[in-house]
Amino acid sequence: MAADSQAKHGVVAPDGAQTPTGAPDVTAGPAPPVSFPGASVPVLAGLQRRATEYRRFGQDPVLLASLLAVGLFLLLFVVWPLARVIGQGVYTEGAWSIEQYGRYFDDMTARYYRNVVWDTLVMGVLTGTGGTALGFMFAYAVARCAIPGKRVIHVLALLPTISPPFAIAIAAILLFGRNGLITARLLGINFGPGVNDIYGMDGLVFVQVITFFSVAYLILRGMLERLDPAFEEAAESLGASKWHIFRTVTLPLLIPGFASAFLLLFVEALADLGNPLLIAGNTTVLSTQIWMAVTGEYDQKKAAALSVVLLIPTLTVFILQRYWVSRRSYVSVTGKPTGGAAQSHDPRIRWLFNGLTYVACALIILLYGVIVFGSLTRVWGVDYSLDLSHYAQAINRGLKAILDTTFLSAVATPIAGILGMVAAWIIVRRSFSGREALDFTSTLGGAVPGTILGIGYIIAFITAPMLIVTVTYIILLLVIAGVTARRWPARLGIIAVGLGIGFLVTYIPLFVEEGVWRGILALLWIGLALGTWALSRRAGHVPRGLFVALAGLGVYIWLGGAIQAVIVPLAAWGRTLPGTNLPKIVDSLAQHIGVFFQVPVALLGVVYGIVAVVLVTRMRGAARWLVAAGSLALIYAMMFVGEPLVLIGTPYIILAAYAVRSLPASVRAGTAQLQQIDPAIEEASTSLGADASITFRRVTLPLILPAFLAGLIFAFARHMTSLSAIIFLTTPKWPILTALILSEVEQGGMSLAAAYSVILILIVLAAIGLMYLLLGRPGAGRDTGDLSIGVG
Repeated sequence: MAADSQAKHGVVAPDGAQTPTGAPDVTAGPAPPVSFPGASVPVLAGLQRRATEYRRFGQDPVLLASLLAVGLFLLLFVVWPLARVIGQGVYTEGAWSIEQYGRYFDDMTARYYRNVVWDTLVMGVLTGTGGTALGFMFAYAVARCAIPGKRVIHVLALLPTISPPFAIAIAAILLFGRNGLITARLLGINFGPGVNDIYGMDGLVFVQVITFFSVAYLILRGMLERLDPAFEEAAESLGASKWHIFRTVTLPLLIPGFASAFLLLFVEALADLGNPLLIAGNTTVLSTQIWMAVTGEYDQKKAAALSVVLLIPTLTVFILQRYWVSRRSYVSVTGKPTGGAAQSHDPRIRWLFNGLTYVACALIILLYGVIVFGSLTRVWGVDYSLDLSHYAQAINRGLKAILDTTFLSAVATPIAGILGMVAAWIIVRRSFSGREALDFTSTLGGAVPGTILGIGYIIAFITAPMLIVTVTYIILLLVIAGVTARRWPARLGIIAVGLGIGFLVTYIPLFVEEGVWRGILALLWIGLALGTWALSRRAGHVPRGLFVALAGLGVYIWLGGAIQAVIVPLAAWGRTLPGTNLPKIVDSLAQHIGVFFQVPVALLGVVYGIVAVVLVTRMRGAARWLVAAGSLALIYAMMFVGEPLVLIGTPYIILAAYAVRSLPASVRAGTAQLQQIDPAIEEASTSLGADASITFRRVTLPLILPAFLAGLIFAFARHMTSLSAIIFLTTPKWPILTALILSEVEQGGMSLAAAYSVILILIVLAAIGLMYLLLGRPGAGRDTGDLSIGVG
């Protein structure tokens, strides 16, 4: 019965699961047996089964392209940089070596290094537990206890996650430090030897919990608002007490949210660098140890080895979370009409949750009040007289950093949000070999310390990474050839033609300048579109939309060169404007326009390869073969001409780092929400003939809108406040605001740093308000529509 229930709700896909009529059978479990010579050999049978699974993705080109986009993004910007960092720790002087890990077993150093690992784990567990509990308290008070002023409480709950690095730690030190406003001046505590202060494990956990609990709040509030009240009403009608219902009905339905929130908070705590640097005191954790190995000891090999050690607890927690959640069904959104969210009428529960929430809100207001007050003081800690000059100074000195950080964060936010929701949908709703690896890799980008990710990007993309470029092209080549022809002789023919022509095209840049080469490349894509049009007309099938899309690829490349005629005069005109701020604004605007049109050609080739997969599968006859061979040739030329994927110094490496760091939150939020939705809703759509893209856009996405909005909010806030990875990638041409704040803190400019922090918080709050205005209130009926339509 348990297996039948799980199969019904789609939480665990059993072997041999059947797919609905008309739906691609990739939603099922392992593929049915295929007769072929040697099938009795387990290894060959397993390979055949995996090949069959991925072949079925070709039945839905959008689904295949989505999997390809997520997989290649993770391969290029997560797996490859981390592999390069790890390689630095195990490859010494031309030979493999593990001497970097010997310090954990050496009699002289083992105790210290093991204590560091233990303190790191304790900090992660305490932060994950405390942050999840605090987030649940806020979520339950807002969603179930009708707490007065819940909109204000919602804003206060978001404040910690949108604050810049070090803000909470600095505020805690100024309030509760040895010379703090409360501890020293108000309470008169004298911190002598043996007296506990804010520095150390307790202070670090306190700061981490306040900083990261917002993630748990967003996840758990969305789940609480979507729970079907019929479950609790049924238990109450059977005579169960409020506490029994809460313990046996409400909490078990929230287990995916608790597990996802704990995982995220555990990962965030282990990867955080700013708070441990300021408030950890004599407690050393792995992130600060890695930072010191890079900046103090200049030992990248040691830092790489320490990063491997840090990945071990992250992997362990991930496996435990997957095992616990996958054992049960947590469907609570079934597509049938339900009442509104259940409210708690027990005055004891309401007073408890509301009272504790108000106390926590008062503490948050106090912490951020100190930051605002500090931005208005003449000299923080010395002269507390009011002074507004720090804001004028922040605008004059940091305007370009403010504009560039906001722009890059805004561009990276939809990338991380969409990739996260698509990845979550594939992970939860599709069963295929490698799904667990995809899930783990999507989390890995946020698990490692940002310092290691930043160093990995430098190592991986400061010179042309020909190995990963070749691997990426081979993947695109095999997929395009695979969806074009069924038999290998035909596929090999397409590959041979594509590689041959592509190899010849790579000689063109040897005789022309880069601008001319982009123009020729654009003409070749447009020529491919015209050839496809001619063949399609001869066959009596004219795919106008596909022709426009194919020609658009060439036009976009041409715009990359033509846009120089716009941005160069624009920047020159800006320099003639009066004042100091207007020229900066116009110069930044010119750079921002260029970001949309001047994507590196090799990176553009990867995107074009994914688009080509969709175009090829929707072409017919000879046009399909032409598009396949032509795309393979032109993509080869785009990816192997010059120094491909040398991204250091460009804004695209910052965009990639932003998206990678915020992707885990989007994936986990989407996963937790999807595990509550009955797959029968999507099956009804596919059984009526809708493909994966229509089902996802019109059915799944409205249902997971709260998680999608939570992912967008967290992504933008994470981008604006990111430091540890970005500090290695920022340049004078692309300054980042958080790096500027850190520089001011190091120089003792606390009031100016506080002013920058307030400006950053206001920008993020304005962006959150705009997201709510555009997307609407998550969970409202007008967003989800009538879910009972087409569902039995």
